Amino acid sequence: MATQTKDYFANLLKKSKSSKKQIAVYFDDATIEKIDMTIRLFSAVSESKSFSRNTLIEEAVNRFLDESEEFLSNEMGLSVKEEIEEVKRRKNNTVIFSSVDRGFEETFMGEKEIPCWYPCTCSSERLANLKYIAVYRGAPISAITHYAKIKEIKFSSEKNCNVCYFDGEPIELPNKIGLGSKPGCFFRGPKYTSIESMLNATDADEITFG
Repeated sequence: MATQTKDYFANLLKKSKSSKKQIAVYFDDATIEKIDMTIRLFSAVSESKSFSRNTLIEEAVNRFLDESEEFLSNEMGLSVKEEIEEVKRRKNNTVIFSSVDRGFEETFMGEKEIPCWYPCTCSSERLANLKYIAVYRGAPISAITHYAKIKEIKFSSEKNCNVCYFDGEPIELPNKIGLGSKPGCFFRGPKYTSIESMLNATDADEITFG
């Protein structure tokens, strides 16, 4: 037996359990019978004596993924990790800034100028994926109450910064989004999420940031 294969099974026999998300996997009767017999044999020689179907299947899947990632990289020039990061960037189509004093009312809501927001301190990589913008309002509101669809973000020589112009009027959120357990300074600096995550949240703890 090759050394690599021996090491794989040695680690399998010693590996501790870790937190996992549950999914449903379906097999035919013959495969289940083979899995169960393999589990019995591994349990007889394992140091932990706690083998299960999940343990065996998880290890098989992880090994397949590791070998697939190596194959795709070496043979096809494709990076699984980079593709995952790209999907995350595309999914995070909403930026949340913070306001102080009356900046939100005067600028975002358009009391003193056409509704917009600035400065938009986002990297060029982030800017390309943004479709929505929201602003966390400081005390006494202490919540995100509105968002807007982005028409364009461009540099303004007058304001000497990037300005986000809206496609239509600001939209009130179905729920005010408070800080939850986040500190008061949490939104100091842009935070990125998906519009779906923000629309379904009631506080910042329920938002998935990326």
